[in-house]
Order: sequence, then structure tokens, then C-alpha cells
Amino acid sequence: MRLFTHKILLLLHDLIVVILSLLATHLYTYITCDYCRFDQLLICEIGAAVSMIAVLIFNDNFYKYQFVLNRAKHTIGLIKIILISLFLLIIVSFFLKAHDITSNRVYIGTIYFFIILFFFMSRVMLIPEIYYWLVKKKIVTRNMIILGTGPLSREKIKYLNESQKSYYHIIGFVDNNAITGTAIEGYPVLGKMKDLKRIIKEYKIKDVLISLEGYSNYKLQCVIDFCKRSGRTIHVVSELYDIITEKMEIDEIGGISSFRLKRNNFSVYEPAKRAIDIVLSLIVIVGLFPFWIILTLLIIITSRGPVFYKATVVGTHEKQFIMYKFRSMFYRSSTSTHEELVSEMIKNNKPTEKLKNDPRITPIGKLLRKTSIDEFPQFINVLIGNMSIVGPRPCLPYEYKLMDRWHRKRFLVKPGITGLWQIKGRNNVRFNDQIALDLYYIENRSFRLDFEIIVKTIPVILFGKGGA
Repeated sequence: MRLFTHKILLLLHDLIVVILSLLATHLYTYITCDYCRFDQLLICEIGAAVSMIAVLIFNDNFYKYQFVLNRAKHTIGLIKIILISLFLLIIVSFFLKAHDITSNRVYIGTIYFFIILFFFMSRVMLIPEIYYWLVKKKIVTRNMIILGTGPLSREKIKYLNESQKSYYHIIGFVDNNAITGTAIEGYPVLGKMKDLKRIIKEYKIKDVLISLEGYSNYKLQCVIDFCKRSGRTIHVVSELYDIITEKMEIDEIGGISSFRLKRNNFSVYEPAKRAIDIVLSLIVIVGLFPFWIILTLLIIITSRGPVFYKATVVGTHEKQFIMYKFRSMFYRSSTSTHEELVSEMIKNNKPTEKLKNDPRITPIGKLLRKTSIDEFPQFINVLIGNMSIVGPRPCLPYEYKLMDRWHRKRFLVKPGITGLWQIKGRNNVRFNDQIALDLYYIENRSFRLDFEIIVKTIPVILFGKGGA
């Protein structure tokens, strides 16, 4: 069975469960209620059904194999989905003034009682057992190869051999440092890295586990890029990406954390994201215009010089553009100290450092930086089109010159006002970890991830977490 098929079947199952829950509600109400407004009940049922189906369709995690088999995660995920569905139903009903829904709390409560009951019985209790049986009978399976024969690779093989719940069918190893044809932990070495394309095609490989030790960051990134172009799902275990397994929700294969990369189609995402960027930028610029006027006056009163600071930065495809910020430093302050800090950060892989009691910062500038309000004019850049709301941060030309080749993959997408490393520690994240988080975002960017980043940026602004 193709693994994609199980997602379709699960979604159909969920739709049937929703329908059965509504039928059970109708039957229960008919039996227990002497006088019922079935027209109102029907409206409540339709509203609940639409709300549940909408949340289910947009919740991809609920259909992942690892999620389905973990009863604890499954239960928590189910509770979240039901609460979001209920919240969505209430909010939409309020704005549409659907009094038949908002005034019938008993009907809504009964509907969601049966939804919870039926979903718990089927999704949490029954479905995992069916999956275990399908895996045991090799009906659900995916061919996997492992790149690398080091200790981590061997550890994963041992775990997968002992596990009764894994759908991964290990075909063998690929490694330049092992002899082709020999066996490791009972699995053959299929060839060298140069044979990878042939091996993937010949053995119908669906998943590639990359556990290469001793590879340079650039070489590792080249291997990842090649595997992605093959259209296979990639699982990466590497010290370079430790920050991902620490900070993000990740997969676990063979008892060891790894993160997954899939070949995504951005043909719909990119234009839709651009439209959202334009709308949100207009809302911020127009809606907060009085606030901008106040800030302008404060900047003019507290120090001489222009209101905006214009910086030449490196953006998409390594092209330069002018980025706008509210000026937070005294006019014509020297940048030599910052250049030294940046050079040390990149060369020695250190976190971003900020000068304490920096004499160059204006009286109002410290507050602007602490709350990241100085970044607000970048919504002008978003409106122009050389930035996005979410993405890797743009860098200055002297930062760009110090970057390694693998660092520069972050310029494949538009730079953003906020991004993953800004919400995952900000000034406590080492430089290579910042790049790793940027690359993770580039490979996994989606509406959902963008929304999560925007929501988690709000506390950073309100409470000044990680600011200067």
C-alpha cells in the first residue's frame, strides 16, 4: 500500500465519523427530547460538520504515520482539533449573526460529545491497532536506504530491526568509506555516493536517511540537495542540524531524532504568500500610521538626522537592495565595531552579540530595538516586493563576504522581517544554527509555518525577548 493512500483513507474515515456523530446526535435528540426544533438542530449540525472538516483538512500532522501510532500525541491532537473547530464555529457564527447556533448550546454540546466519543474510539483505540497489523503483514511499507555506515547509522539499524511498529524496509547502505557488497548489521553496502541515482531508481527507494559523519557542511548540503531533487523524502541526522532537533517538532527514526525534508510544490504558495504580504503590509502601514507619526516626532526630538535609516543589504539571489528601518542610532555613527562583532560571530560560530550601553544608540533607539519596532518600516520593503513578512533575515554586504558557500543557500528566497531563529532564541542562537534554521524554513515553508512564526513573533515585540 502506498503511504499516500493511508492519508486519503484516514480523511475518508474522519468524514464518516463526523457524519455518524451527527446521526447519533439526531437520534439521541429524537429519543430524549419531547419538543425539539429539528430545523435549528440541523443548522447546528451543518455548522459543526463544516468546522470540523475544515480543521481536519488543514491539519496535516493528524494524518502522519508517526502521529497516528502515538496514542498520547493522538489524544492531544484530537483535543486541539475539536477545540479549534468549536472556537471556529463560535467565531464564524458570531460574525454571521447565526443565532440558531450561538443560542443552542445544548445542541452544540451534544454534537461535540458524540464527535469526541466516536473519534476517541476509532482514532485513538482502533486505528493504531489496524496500523500495527498492516505493518506486521508488510502491507504498509516504504523502501529506505541509509547514507553512511557510522555509529549513528548502525544504531538506527539495530532499533529498526527490533521494532515491530516501523514501516521502513531497509534495503542497505551507501557510503564512500565502505566496501560495496559487504554486509553491515545484516544489510548490504549497495555502492558509493556516485551510484546513488542508480540505487534510488533500481530499488524503488522512497526514503533516504542521511547520517554522514565527517562531511563538510557544504558537502552535506550538496548531498541533501541531490536527494531532494530525486523527489524522495529525506531524513537528516547531523550535528550541523542539532538546532532543528532541539527547537522544532521532529521525527524519530530508530530512537534518534531526525528532521524530514520533502520535495514541495510552491507554485500556489509563492503567489498566495505575495498577496498576503501585500494585504498585511497595507494594514500595518495604514492602520498604524498615527503611531508612525508619533515615532517620527520622537526620533526628530531626541536626535538630529533623518527619521529612516537606509541600509544596503543582500537579498534574494544575492542581489542588493535598500532596506528601511527607524533610525535608532546617532546620525553617521561608525559601523566598525559592528563589523568586528559580525566577523567574530561568523568566523567563530558565535551567537549574535549586542554591545551593552552602546553610546551610538539614541535615547528612543534603545526602546525601538528592544521591541523590534525599528524594523516596522521594512513593511515598505515588503510592499515594494524585495522582502517578505516571513523569511531569513537580510544581511549586510560585509556579512555576506564572510559567509561560506553553504550559508548562501539562504538567499534562495526573499528575506523576511521575522523568521525561525528570531523566535527560537534570537540572540542566543549561534551563527551556523541561525543558518540551519533558515535552511529548514526554506525547505519546509508553508502557510502554517508562516502563521506560527508570525504569531510567535508578537510576544517578542511585546516583551522585547532577545532585543538589543
